[in-house]
Amino acid sequence: MEKQVYWLYLIIFVTMVFVPDIVKGSLFGVGQETAEELLIFLLGGAGFIFYLIKEGQLNADRQEKTKAQRDANRMSKDLTSSYSYIGEINRKLEIFKNISLGLPTWSKMTLAKEKEVFEYIMAAIKILTKADEYSIRFVKIPSCETLLEIKSKRSVKFDLPVVDCLDKSRKYFETDEYIVTISPEDIHGLISILTIKKKNSSHSFDDPDILKAIASQALFLYVFTERRHRKR
Repeated sequence: MEKQVYWLYLIIFVTMVFVPDIVKGSLFGVGQETAEELLIFLLGGAGFIFYLIKEGQLNADRQEKTKAQRDANRMSKDLTSSYSYIGEINRKLEIFKNISLGLPTWSKMTLAKEKEVFEYIMAAIKILTKADEYSIRFVKIPSCETLLEIKSKRSVKFDLPVVDCLDKSRKYFETDEYIVTISPEDIHGLISILTIKKKNSSHSFDDPDILKAIASQALFLYVFTERRHRKR
């Protein structure tokens, strides 16, 4: 298409050059000189119109390329986000699977192994929530007595009263400082409370169900091990 336009410009230019040789005498009732000027004007106008048309096509092509580039960049970002999301989901599933697969072997665990499983649960919480300060408390209801608290650090201390975590209608909630997850069901009057201190006000977690599942697994492990210890 571009070559055809160039040839068209060349034809117009050559025709304009040879107008004096083409026009012989008067034309359509006008003198030769006037006819030559008119023909040159028309040829120049035609060339200018073709130029405007071509320029419009080039602008349209540039806009189309720019739009295509924006779409490609957006699709690339969306694809990257999708891969990141899928990777995050797979990691969560892998963590949850590893915790769940430990259930059949708990009856054979030693004290060292029990500690290892709790440590794995704590590490999983850190990976999933990206938090530094958190704890799991095993609480007797309705007295709100804390039987055991496992902390990410010994220095961790929360200002959130245990009694505030015993609202049965709230198994997951956030405050300005904390993310709190409570095991959905109690076992023999015991519940587990997972408390996470936010790094900042925007710190949040988009999958409460997996935290509830981890809280339930931790509670099951605690009840199971405590019962086994009493039988020894």
